[in-house]
Amino acid sequence: MPQSLYAGLELPEVPLDEARERWISELQFLRALRRTELEEIPVGEAAGRVTSQSVTAQISSPHYYAAAIDGLALRSRDTVGATPDSPCALHLGRDGTFVDTGSALPEGFDAVVPIHEIRLASIEVVEVDRPSTPWRNVRPAGEDLADREVILPRDYRIGPLEIGAMLAGGVLTVQVYRRPRVAILAVGSSLVPASVPPGVGEMIDSNSPILTGLVHWAGAEPCPLGVVAERLEEVEEALHRAACTHDMVLVVAGPSHRTPLLATLFERMGELIVHGVAIKPGHSVALGAIERKPVLGLPFYPVSAFLTFELFARPVIEALLGQRPREPVMDEAILAVGLSSPAGVEEFLRVKLGIVDGRRVAVPISRGAALLMSLVRADGMVHVPAKVCSLEVGTSVAVRRLDPVRRTDGNILLLGTHDACYDLLRTHLLHVNPDLHLFSANTGSEAGIERLRQGLCHLAAAHIFDSQTGEYNIPYLREKAADLPVILVNLFQRMLGLVVARGNPKGITSLQDLARPEVCMVNRQAGSGTRRLLDHHLARQGLDPASLQGYDRETHTHMSAAAIVSSGAADVGLAIPAAAKALRLDFVPCLMERLDLAIPKKLFNSYSMQALLGVIRSQDFQEGAGRLLEGYDFSKAGTVLWETPSPT
Repeated sequence: MPQSLYAGLELPEVPLDEARERWISELQFLRALRRTELEEIPVGEAAGRVTSQSVTAQISSPHYYAAAIDGLALRSRDTVGATPDSPCALHLGRDGTFVDTGSALPEGFDAVVPIHEIRLASIEVVEVDRPSTPWRNVRPAGEDLADREVILPRDYRIGPLEIGAMLAGGVLTVQVYRRPRVAILAVGSSLVPASVPPGVGEMIDSNSPILTGLVHWAGAEPCPLGVVAERLEEVEEALHRAACTHDMVLVVAGPSHRTPLLATLFERMGELIVHGVAIKPGHSVALGAIERKPVLGLPFYPVSAFLTFELFARPVIEALLGQRPREPVMDEAILAVGLSSPAGVEEFLRVKLGIVDGRRVAVPISRGAALLMSLVRADGMVHVPAKVCSLEVGTSVAVRRLDPVRRTDGNILLLGTHDACYDLLRTHLLHVNPDLHLFSANTGSEAGIERLRQGLCHLAAAHIFDSQTGEYNIPYLREKAADLPVILVNLFQRMLGLVVARGNPKGITSLQDLARPEVCMVNRQAGSGTRRLLDHHLARQGLDPASLQGYDRETHTHMSAAAIVSSGAADVGLAIPAAAKALRLDFVPCLMERLDLAIPKKLFNSYSMQALLGVIRSQDFQEGAGRLLEGYDFSKAGTVLWETPSPT
């Protein structure tokens, strides 16, 4: 095997603040953060560029006395004494003339009377019934901008409004710093460009386009250089060319998602400043310099690459442009789901935001560094300090917004049990109303109801089976949540069954087979509706859970249960048909269950909730979901099943 990134090295973990300080300090010492050269460009092309000197107006704006409104230009002295009972008569042409907004004020006139204050006495005479003061509704020359006035200072990032101001001041070209040229290099023998259909064992290079966009947004010029095989000589040559012809180099490690080769090359070709930072995700980032140019080795997984770019690359681009690091937009939010975090590591959690009862709520999203869609769906990130090992439900957290412009007040937060149906429901809701976004998080049915009680979500999905009555959800709400006024609405009934390997090699046909000593199962988490239902049927059939192999091994979703079976780590798990189909497993039907939505009474008639219910009750959604989801029954979808009795 050629020398590659696959050498497993135990990386040191430098604290984040120390790593950033060492990175910037060493680059400054190497004079690797010198500003780029100056260039003069047309003002119309200057959006996002940084001024290298102050910009002054070449003419005043306006450069003449101008009418501020549509009306009659006149001499204010001619209106002295005018009243409704004794209006002032003015001859058009001699005493006044009509003007439009922005028109030059005719010579000799010093005021403009609005159209609605004028009465036409004849074809040549108009009447004004109130006196006007000098310069009423007149814009003097230089009102907005005076000749030689400073429009923009040095080191100012130009935006669309600033372009308009410069052009209004007669400035046609502007001197700016050249955009830093940032080379983007992907390393990986199995990577192919997005334009090439991937073969077996090949992966699409999605990191390069992501970094191209990030570099552009940061104000630099992205220069994608394509993919280089994971071989030492080839990577070394590509790095040398990139460093010699660019201001900065971003190189993404190969699919092994490790960076020892890059660190080795940084040290051999220039300087290795930091390798391994105590952050999650992105701990394997490598920071160095080649040919006195900043060089970053970014981890392969897209979330890691994104985070390390924001933490280490963006500040360098801003320094090359002479800009102070821009402060991120932060929001305060209440955490809806508790979680743990590894000790000694600063973790950055992706979260979805929503407004519940006037409070901003944050719901954590999947943490995997490879889960690009988790970033797409996220509204922000929560920074968990290294000394914090857990965050409890209800903790106030600071959320770093990923896109400050994106609205979050239309997000509908659904907590509780998980189901693939929510993706279809989300899509149909967006089609009907693009301002409403349904986001679901799998907490389990009971936890979902509890979060609803705490005001940390808009609605909860539950399938809590009561073994005494054979009913779903209603007995639990009566007993455990009597103080939570809700309306219970059905979403669907679905089939549950035993997911087994293709061909069912162990001949599993019923729950009784779980007791066979050679059969190993994977279970759902305690408190989930699926677990309650399973335990009920095990008891009915006289099966002792303690005798079942794998009963204590828990997972949280239907897909994860099916994935464990698919991997061979278990022989059987309880899940829905869609999970078995997705992983090409066999499915043995055995149970039907009902899933309902608990909606607070105070939110039931809100616009967003009625829009959601309208989609659930629509023929389009029910028929579409019924075709795509095997084993589902939507015949009662949207039906109100029960509501908390009002206090007597």
